[in-house]
Amino acid sequence: MRKHLALGAVLALGLGTQAFAADGLSYNLIEGGYVRGEVDDLGIDGDGFSLSGSVELGQGVFGFASVNDIEYDGGISSNLFNAGIGTHWALSPTVDLVSGISWERIEAKVAGISASDDGLGLNVGLRGVFDRLELTGTVKYSDFGHNTNDFTLGASGRYYFTDAFAVGPDVSHNDDGTNWGISFRYDFGRR
Repeated sequence: MRKHLALGAVLALGLGTQAFAADGLSYNLIEGGYVRGEVDDLGIDGDGFSLSGSVELGQGVFGFASVNDIEYDGGISSNLFNAGIGTHWALSPTVDLVSGISWERIEAKVAGISASDDGLGLNVGLRGVFDRLELTGTVKYSDFGHNTNDFTLGASGRYYFTDAFAVGPDVSHNDDGTNWGISFRYDFGRR
């Protein structure tokens, strides 16, 4: 029941109002970077890469996708892929409220044995731009069924050293552990 209420709220907020992006925020971008992950329950850590992007589909609506691949100590690896649709609308000239719904796929491999599962993701956050600095904070709910669900808190920053290129840190935390890294962005939208 809660999943249906959350989904309805995301869609009603995003599609029921006229949406405009805050000045200087683009939803046409691609990012790649280094990521380091720690799994608290297992006491392991590892590193890998992330790749993500989004594209504006219409006024206030954008598509997005990402992949996060980490190789941990002891021959353990994980891969998280998501793809979805999001909405944004300006709360002020410099801040957008962003929400989205996504299909999630997680794969884990231990000693050559792999397992995977599909689920649903719902997220909401704030994205703001201040001159050449962009800051984002998000809360994400993921549900893979079988009583496997989680909330993830995320934050990122990007400094634009040109109108199209930016770099900055990323951090996310949930019950399983913490991921952090650095990403490089190419923005092919407006700024």
